[in-house]
This record gives sequence, C-alpha cells and structure tokens, in this order.
Amino acid sequence: MAPESASAYRTTTPQAHTSRGGGTARTTSGSRGTPIRLGFGGGHGGHAVGVARQIKEQRRGYARAVLRAVARSHQGRPAAGIQRAIKQALVPLGVRLSPAQLRELAAHIEAGRPAELP
Repeated sequence: MAPESASAYRTTTPQAHTSRGGGTARTTSGSRGTPIRLGFGGGHGGHAVGVARQIKEQRRGYARAVLRAVARSHQGRPAAGIQRAIKQALVPLGVRLSPAQLRELAAHIEAGRPAELP
C-alpha cells in the first residue's frame, strides 16, 4: 500500500522551539527529545539589558519633550508656578529633580532661555 504523503516517514527531522522570554532555543533530536542549546541569546539577560537601555532612553526623550512643552506654555510666568508645573509633569514619568534643579529650570523658562534636563 502506498503512503499518503512523504511526511509520514519523517521521524528524525529536528523541530525548533523558541521562547520569547528566555533568549534560548531548543531543538529536539530524534526520539530522545534531548534539548540542544544553541549559541544565540545568551540566556543571561543580554537582550534584556539592551531593552532596558532602550526603554530608559525613550523615557528620557519623553521627559525632554514634556519639559519643552511646559517651557513653551509657561514662558514669562512666575518661577514658583513654573516649578510646580515642571514637578507635576515629570514626577509621573519617574523624573525627580532636586529643589535647586527645579529653581534653575524655572528661572531659565521664566527668562525665556532654553531649559534642558540635567
């Protein structure tokens, strides 16, 4: 009797399995199913460090954009109000500035000078 498909006789073809979280790939070999570790991913969070760095840079960029928006909308206003606005805008982003840094940024914005995060 003829086989219905040629794939019915494949028993030793490796099957690759990857996971998103671990950074490693396994290949099952034959009927034993022995996991073989491949040479990419590292498994020690090397990829996670790059992702964390990228997220940190994105947050910093977003905080800079928020500061520019506050500076545009509060230019010429009293420094005390600018300080409150900066603090209220940046704290939810995880950016905490010292009182001296807040005063300096507020003074720059009040005078119409460019203000940048330290």
